Amino acid sequence: MIPTSKTAPLVAASLALVVATLLAQEKSPAPAAPPAQTKAELPPPLKAKVLQLVFDPPIASEGGKRLHEVMEWSDPEQNSRQYAADLKEASGGYADYSIVESLHVDEFPLLHDGFRYDFATLRDVLQGKTKPHQPEGFGYLALLERFKVAERVDKGEIDEVWLQAMPYAGCYESTMAGDGAYDCNSGPLESVKCKRLFVVMGFNYERGVGEMLEDYGHRTEAILTHVFGSWDPPKKAHAWDRFTLYDLLAPGEAACGNVHFAPNSTRDYEWGNDTPVASTCDDWLAYPGLEGTKRTVTCAEWGDGDMRLHHKWWLAHLPRAAGRSDGKLNHWWAYTADFNRWPESGGHGAAPAAK
Repeated sequence: MIPTSKTAPLVAASLALVVATLLAQEKSPAPAAPPAQTKAELPPPLKAKVLQLVFDPPIASEGGKRLHEVMEWSDPEQNSRQYAADLKEASGGYADYSIVESLHVDEFPLLHDGFRYDFATLRDVLQGKTKPHQPEGFGYLALLERFKVAERVDKGEIDEVWLQAMPYAGCYESTMAGDGAYDCNSGPLESVKCKRLFVVMGFNYERGVGEMLEDYGHRTEAILTHVFGSWDPPKKAHAWDRFTLYDLLAPGEAACGNVHFAPNSTRDYEWGNDTPVASTCDDWLAYPGLEGTKRTVTCAEWGDGDMRLHHKWWLAHLPRAAGRSDGKLNHWWAYTADFNRWPESGGHGAAPAAK
């Protein structure tokens, strides 16, 4: 339409406004794009490399049979294979422990004061004919030096050590070494110079896989206590406290309990209690989205008193979700297994590349 004399001024004004707006847009920077929403990622799966040292000497007086065969104890190699498989299953595939080297040390281990059992002496102790050697205690420092463990850990050749030994070898269930080492169900090994932390697990092949998982469970309790800064379940100061509640300790508030106490246990090691109790154990499988949902459970949930099955059940309920809550990972297995990666579990960053 051709503007008339009355509409021309209005059109001119509109055109002037458009031109001014375009010029202003050229001079002004474009508005910043909204920040990208980053998706919380799961910690990378752990491929942990294990050095296994097996103290299962051949006994000359018994035709060269190994100690575990003579005493009719568990096969230590078989125990370790099942233990690794159980940890992988309980962690949902996250903790994949691989024994990269298994050495048979064909001798009785040296204790920290220089004493060493032989077959006759150990048998006398086991039969009650004589008392165990005192002071007891495995010779950790000499062993770590002998097998150059710290150097191998720093190079990324291995991540931890599994000791398989006989009764009275004096092994801790678990102990930590390296720069910044802390309590791991035993005091840290002092004077071990290593940039990376590592754990030495101590297993007794007189026993079975259930006891090995108990060792890992106590390691878990110690590391998570370090991560969260305390462990006093009745205070319910943080998620780790609340996860470990059981009915005897907090009536009506049972969650998953701890390694020694199932949700309905009334005493230490009582994993076979068939008394029904309300528990939020299922809720922890959805962590951090806790809704307080409860369900009635008995020991049928965790193996009717079987140690191994209870420990697998308890470990499988440890949260393993993406992201963080209150500054802590929602994936607690990342702390207990890959502690070098996270500052709150004593680490200084990612582990070195695999060799």
